[in-house]
Amino acid sequence: MRFAGVKELKHKTMDILKDSEKEDIIITAYGKPKAILHHITEDDLADYLIENDPAFKTRIEEAYTDYSVHGGIEADALINKLEKRSGTKKI
Repeated sequence: MRFAGVKELKHKTMDILKDSEKEDIIITAYGKPKAILHHITEDDLADYLIENDPAFKTRIEEAYTDYSVHGGIEADALINKLEKRSGTKKI
């Protein structure tokens, strides 16, 4: 992990981006940390967007609350319910 100031980031953006593929880089302003530059792939980006989507988080929290209040069902019961809904039969 290394540090880079805002001025260095401004003048050496591409070099710092390439370095971020090897290690995280902490961006500082006036000697204080402001951001972390972390390399991600396209797959990582999809996960990041889902994990940090406020609407998605709300849906997960609502589902967990509903589960806590009403409980869940056994896996076999869920499979049977889904099979009946889709009209497929187990072979």
